[in-house]
Amino acid sequence: MITHLTVSNYRSLGENVRIEFGKLTVLVGPNGSGKSNVMDALRFVADAMHMGLSGAITMRHGIGAVRRWSGGHPFNVVLRVGLTLPSGRAEYGFELTGSSAEEYEVKSEDADVIRGNGRFRFRVSGGKWQDGPEGLRPPLDKKNLALQLIGGDERFEELVHALQNIAVYAIFPDTLRAPQKYSPTKPMSRHGDNWVSVLKDQPAATWKPDLIAALNKLTGDTLDIKVAQAASYLVVQFQHVSPNKKPKWFDATQESDGTLRVAGIITALLQEPSVPVIGVEEPELTVHPGAIPLLYDHLKQATKRSQVIVTTHSPELLDLVEPDEVRVVMRAEGETVVAPMRASQREVVKSGLMTLGEVMRMEGLQQELPFTAAE
Repeated sequence: MITHLTVSNYRSLGENVRIEFGKLTVLVGPNGSGKSNVMDALRFVADAMHMGLSGAITMRHGIGAVRRWSGGHPFNVVLRVGLTLPSGRAEYGFELTGSSAEEYEVKSEDADVIRGNGRFRFRVSGGKWQDGPEGLRPPLDKKNLALQLIGGDERFEELVHALQNIAVYAIFPDTLRAPQKYSPTKPMSRHGDNWVSVLKDQPAATWKPDLIAALNKLTGDTLDIKVAQAASYLVVQFQHVSPNKKPKWFDATQESDGTLRVAGIITALLQEPSVPVIGVEEPELTVHPGAIPLLYDHLKQATKRSQVIVTTHSPELLDLVEPDEVRVVMRAEGETVVAPMRASQREVVKSGLMTLGEVMRMEGLQQELPFTAAE
């Protein structure tokens, strides 16, 4: 589980932006405030563990698209993550520097893992080992991270595994609607490109009853779901029933955006093996407001298996969450800042005078005071 994230100069995020996370954390802010950039900072760390730092930067179209814009010397990008592990806790971070807008190198990197059988640390600065376990100091490349090189060592593999297992979802209905080639890749991909394969490979008893029940609540006429073959592709089919008519199967191409989006999000939450950290970006998009409680129930239920982080600006969703689960995301003078909800607003909600959604509609959610861009 991620306990906190501290970021400097990643995309729109300003200096030393610290975000505390719980089992369920809801990032709230208007469009353009930087909610997605917080999520992408987590994805960036996970991608760097999977494909290397250079790969994570390349897939984002270069360091210039990652580093916060500067009119002068480029800013240094800093990312630090605190985590609880199955056998203890850990802190990991790195700093990227560069003399020009399109250049980068790892200025420093460090990890501190505390487990029942000891404490294991390393520190890298300027491409050289400054501290670390004896016998575990391979040659370094300033374009990539040391942790990825030594992550197979049992002292650090739990940390690497935790950082790799972060999945952030922005489900695209059109991606789910299209026939898909079979892929054994797990977990479900960010936009759902392997959605049908995930359903096909997972035992039906672990997802089918819950998904059918949810979609029947949503549509009122969904009886069944199945994975079918269409030439060399896989498709999902939905069985619906109308009054005085026999049940009929429909392809995903005939389903609404809202139905497919709900199906994709619930699949991400129910997939096995479960993903320790799941992010869901704006789950309310294309979904009827009346279906938001259904989605929330599944998000909340998923916290028994995973840590869940959600971005939203939906008053209907906010009406269902606790004030202490909210982090308010704002953009001030071009910088994204993140802080807990203002205490006075939390008290109004906790006392029952207003719901979170009502506070948002009437005056907008405000950040705790005092705050500055350096918090």
